[in-house]
Formats: sequence, structure tokens, C-alpha cells
Amino acid sequence: MKQIKKIVSLLITLVMTLSMTSTVFATAPTQNANPSENTPKGTGNFTITINAPEDGKAENYSYKAYQIFKGDLAGSGDQNNENLTLSNIEWGDGVDAAKVATAFPKQSAAQVAETLNNTGFDSPAAKEFAAKIAKCLSSTSVLSAIKEDKSGYTISGLNAGYYLVMSENAPAEDGALTRYMMEVVGNVTATPKSDVPTTDKKIIEGNDKVSTNEASIGDEVNYEITGTMPSNIADYKTYYYMFTDTLSKGLTYKENSIKVTVNGVDVTKYFYKGVGTYNETTGTTIEVGILDLKALSLLTNPTVGEITKDTKVVLTYTATLNENAVIAGDGNPNDVKLSYSNDPNNSGDGSTTPPENPEKPVPEHPKGETPKVEVVTYTTELTILKTDEDNKFLPGVEFTLTGNGVNVVLVTEEIFTEAADGEYWKLKDGTYTTTAPTVADDETDNTADYDDISKKYNKTIGVVAKGNGKTETEVVGTVLDDGTVTFKGLGAGEYTITETKTLPGYNTIEPIKFTLTFNAETKTFVSDNENVTVGEDNMLDTSIVNQKGSLLPSTGGIGTTIFYIIGGILVVGAAILLITKKRMSSEA
Repeated sequence: MKQIKKIVSLLITLVMTLSMTSTVFATAPTQNANPSENTPKGTGNFTITINAPEDGKAENYSYKAYQIFKGDLAGSGDQNNENLTLSNIEWGDGVDAAKVATAFPKQSAAQVAETLNNTGFDSPAAKEFAAKIAKCLSSTSVLSAIKEDKSGYTISGLNAGYYLVMSENAPAEDGALTRYMMEVVGNVTATPKSDVPTTDKKIIEGNDKVSTNEASIGDEVNYEITGTMPSNIADYKTYYYMFTDTLSKGLTYKENSIKVTVNGVDVTKYFYKGVGTYNETTGTTIEVGILDLKALSLLTNPTVGEITKDTKVVLTYTATLNENAVIAGDGNPNDVKLSYSNDPNNSGDGSTTPPENPEKPVPEHPKGETPKVEVVTYTTELTILKTDEDNKFLPGVEFTLTGNGVNVVLVTEEIFTEAADGEYWKLKDGTYTTTAPTVADDETDNTADYDDISKKYNKTIGVVAKGNGKTETEVVGTVLDDGTVTFKGLGAGEYTITETKTLPGYNTIEPIKFTLTFNAETKTFVSDNENVTVGEDNMLDTSIVNQKGSLLPSTGGIGTTIFYIIGGILVVGAAILLITKKRMSSEA
């Protein structure tokens, strides 16, 4: 059998990413254990050491090794194995003889190795061999790695040859599974390098892109999702790419707002766009993807260009904060994950021009997914407690909230619902009463005051959506029996509280102004008015006290007495004047 020196420089460091995710290994220089002696086939005592992967999840992996080629090792190799020779090459113990005979018909192991001589990692020959040999592994001749500790694994007792080392499992999310070829003519050390696409999500706030923001109910929130490529995207014949985005119940997708760009070019019409039905419990799921991202490079109008490791896919869309929004608390989250092809040696037959407005893509090839990335929108509420100076609740007082952070506001109110066993009747002025209409006779008949004497109502406390949907609006609320009125769904802005209906006998308060801001770092709202405070629950509270009006003097009081005294003085004066005049007349 023909002697082959250094089977292909390819196989010395050949990284065959036949992986379930696109992960590569960086190998340290091999160390020849017997540089001056022959090592016949089937002999040797070498070790492969696999360091912890860069993702820091070493405890979640396991590795196996399959001997692909074996041969007689001879020479006095230096650190780079320049003078080592592997001769009399045969198929290794880790491959199935029947399977390699089918995959490489009428070719010996030495002949196959010869076809790979002096080829590069990205050569068609190397990729074809990688895909074929991975399907020819033996189920019996396999060596399992021993986990030493969190720092790595070892596979020991190896004979000279070339090995396919595989990770058999990985973390469910973003795990780095791999298969790669390694030359073992001495002890070898390898470190897995994670190479998977990533995704990121931001909220667009003017010129800024943030992970948390605030909004009023009814406000629109704009999102931007960015996906990257693996560094070995060129090794894939086709490439599946799918974003799965989940809006929580407090967010409603804005119809037809999805836009996708690749390399800065609008390619929305070539992507599947699936928007689920809104659910008040689970929210909405949005799926945006394409069966073969690489096919976009075939377009001429628009021209996307080549899909490379530097390509970015950018998805934008808009949602509206709705009436089911969570007030303060954990806010209203929105998350995304990316599913993608992860086996470059099992990725189809090649790209064809992508269709417009495609159906939901269903990949036939292995795929992985990234961890979820979350952004959150917060909103808050204002509760007003209305009392007098004696801490008596003042139901019926009306407040109007004005502000540029108001859009649609949920106001706590009494809600009257028609019911056969109701306790209330509706009056023509729109108010309700528990006094039943009387029709006994003409003098007591008050039915003219009622809206409909045949209808009765029950009262509950609920929320009513108010506001005109503009960025600045006025919302009116009435104080309930417990002395409170609450305005839910406020964002940052400048506000004014005005008492627009005051109970008889009380003075109307001066308007209260405050500015509400949002601290994205602490995820809290901040008020600049000490009388409008933000509590630990991230909600606003204020207590407003109505003072009673001043009492004027009553009839028979001091004011009347003064008039009596003055009147008496005038009478006495008149009598004196009369007597004096009479005396003067007599003397004359």
C-alpha cells in the first residue's frame, strides 16, 4: 500500500463542523510520544483532552471518539509533526466496514486519503468527505470521554490515527454540539469554540434603543430585533432562519407593521409572517422567517448580495399598550428567540430563488435555537384619596386629570348593570337611586323623574376606559364611597389634577401640578411633587383634603343688635331735641 506522508495537512487541524450547531475546535500542537520509534497499527497510548467549551456549560456535555483512519506511525517529528509519517493506511476501528464500502465504492482507505491530500478546509472534497464519513460510524467501536471536572474531559488509551470526536449532547438552548477530525500521533488538547448566530431585541425610543421603557395605555411601542450569522455560514447550502416573538397580554400587535431587512435591503415579502390570535391570558405569538436565507443572494431586484458571516437580519414592528396591561409590578414583557440551521453538512441541495409571501417554513434539516431575549414596557396609576379635615370620605367629588402622558386611561367607577333583582333605579338626570318610584296617587307620583320604572340595576365597582386616544387629553373621575378615585395606565409626562366638581359647603382646591419621569435603570417612576408620591409598588398616591366654607353671621346675631342700639340712640336723641324746642318756644 502506498505510503502517505502526513495525510493531508487538512486532517491535522481539520475542523469538520458536521455539527448540530456550528461549533469548531481549536487544537493545540500535537506531541509525538515516540518520535524515534515506529508505532505500528493498533498500538499507542495517546490522550485527547477537551477543555471546557467557551459557553461555560462543560457539565452539560459528553463526548465520544471514533477512529476513522489508522496506520503505521514513524519518524522523528518536531512540535509541528513535520517529519512524521503515517503509512499503510486503513480504515479505522471506529467506522463500519459495510457502510464505508457503500459510501466509498471501490476505494480503499489509502485511496480516499490520497484524494484529500493538499486540500483545504473549505474545499468541496473536504466537505464531501466530512458528510460521508459521519454516516459511516460504527455503533460498537466507540470511546467515551471521561469528565474530569468542570474544566474538561479526557479520552485516553488511543492508538495512532485520525479520529472523529463528537459531542453527544449539549444544553437545550444555544448548546455547542460538534464533530471534528483530529490527528492523533501524540497527546492532543482541544478547546471548543462556540459559533452560533445570536439575536438581540430593543425598544426604539427616539434616537435611543433600550431594554426597558414606559408608556401610557394606547401608546405605540416600536421594536427592533437583530439576528446575526455563524462564522461558517458559507459551509451551508441552505440556511433556515426563524424569529419567534411573544407579546404579553398587555401588548397588541399593530397590523401590517412587520418589516424585514437583510444587508440593509427590504426583503419583507420573501419572509413568512405569521401573527397568532390575541389571547387575554397568553398574549400574541409572532413568527417571521424564511426556509432558505441564502436564497436571497439570488435576487436581482432587489439585490441583497451575498449572505456572509457579517450579514444581519433586522426585524421591526409595532405594538400598542392595551387595556389589559399590567400596572407597575413586572411590567409588560416581550421576548424573542431565533431558530436556525445548525448542521452545515446536512443542509439541503442548494438554494433556489425564494418565493414571495411564502407559507410557514418547515425545515427538513437539524436546527437549534438561541436563548430568549426580553424587553419590558412599564406603566403606572394615580390614586387620589379625598377627605375633609375630619378624615371623612367625600364621595361624589369630581377630578379631571390633564396631561401629555395621558392617552387612554382606565378610571375606577361605579358601574350599573340592568338586573331583574337590582336595587337601583335610573333617574332621567343619569344618576341612580335606591328609592323606588311611587305611583300611589297624583300627589306622591314621582315616576316622571325616572328613566324607566320597569328597569332595575345592580351596582359594581370597575374600570372604564376614557380618553380620546391623543397624546394630551382630559380624563374625568368621580370619588367613590371609599374616598378614592384611580387613574390607571399613565406614562411619563406633565400632569395637572383639577377639582371640577366640589360638594356643597366645601372649598374647591387649587390645581395640583406634577411631572412624572421614568428611571430605566431602576425601572421605577419618579414624581417631582412631594404631595404626589411614588410608593414601593411603583404607583402614585396623593391625599387631597377639602376645607369647609366660612360661616356668615346668622339673623339675630351681633349685626342686628348693632342696628337695635343705633336705633335706640336715635329715638332718645329725637326726644331731647323735641323737649328743648318746646322750652325755647315758651320763653319766647
